[in-house]
Amino acid sequence: MLFTRAGMAIAIAFSFLGVASAAPSPGGCSSDAFSIDGSSLAVGLCPAATGGTSTKAAVTETLTIKGQPPLVRPVSIDLLPGADTSRTIDDAPLEKLGIAKTLHLTIAYKNGVAHLEHALLVPGAIALK
Repeated sequence: MLFTRAGMAIAIAFSFLGVASAAPSPGGCSSDAFSIDGSSLAVGLCPAATGGTSTKAAVTETLTIKGQPPLVRPVSIDLLPGADTSRTIDDAPLEKLGIAKTLHLTIAYKNGVAHLEHALLVPGAIALK
């Protein structure tokens, strides 16, 4: 539960600062911010600790817009044996944040760090990252 609060705090902090992208924090968390329909959307990603033989990484995705309760979603990434980086695709509906669109994300995981590789806003196929 601690990584969820840390991820939320990071996402909120970056959304207020208007930062477009940030390096991962020491805890393996990362944050990106995008302007969507006049609102600043922060996307925070925080991985949970995985055991040495785990085949999955659990990541908490926190989507935040100022004035709205954060949208917190679990994401699971299959860790590929021998792969340097593992990735997953996630579709995050933004209706609960007041945006009638979906954020299509590519999330990468490497050495305990999760980060957003690509972000596409649909409908409209608007590339954000």
